[in-house]
Amino acid sequence: MKRIAVIGLGYVGLPLALEFGKKYETIGFDVNRGRVQDLILGQDRNLEASSEEISSSKILHFSADIDALRECNIYSRSLHR
Repeated sequence: MKRIAVIGLGYVGLPLALEFGKKYETIGFDVNRGRVQDLILGQDRNLEASSEEISSSKILHFSADIDALRECNIYSRSLHR
């Protein structure tokens, strides 16, 4: 079974996680706990995704806990520098 981790939920990572989360079990991971909490509540303060877009990814889970990545077997790192 595919379990995807998208690491970094910025302007590249969040849309990627949202798309994967429509078809595959996906963890959207970010070290910014405030950002993760907002996304769990369906809010994107960066205005990259609407609450409808977030809720349409039925098998996407957001986390700031690195242990959540342990059960994933596909990783995508989306870090902007």
